Amino acid sequence: MTRDTVKNALRRVHSSTLHNTTIEVYEPSVSYDQGDGWSVSYPDLPNAAYDARVDSPSADSDRDRSGTTSEIDVIVRVRDDTGQQWTGWGEETSAPVRILDAADQTMYELQTVVDQHNGTLELEAVEV
Repeated sequence: MTRDTVKNALRRVHSSTLHNTTIEVYEPSVSYDQGDGWSVSYPDLPNAAYDARVDSPSADSDRDRSGTTSEIDVIVRVRDDTGQQWTGWGEETSAPVRILDAADQTMYELQTVVDQHNGTLELEAVEV
């Protein structure tokens, strides 16, 4: 099986079985005013909604890549073919995307995007 076949299969399974909630995505609007500095605002209504799996980070702080999960509150898994621009702090003029977990109405800010190279993305986020 090719890598694309495996990715497509995992995307289908994620959409049909693996997701445990729906997330609503709020994209920031960033503006700069001379003398006032940067301002960030978020829309009242979501820009998009996706099936997702929201899990607590691993209890152990060991990771395959450098760093730990001790700084994040949740890991959100979504399909990698949504077309959504996922931005965290320090990207795209330093304003993170906000994610609302529709199941419990908890708002999160995206910190890091990790491409799993298997048809899904892991979004590491902190509660707002």
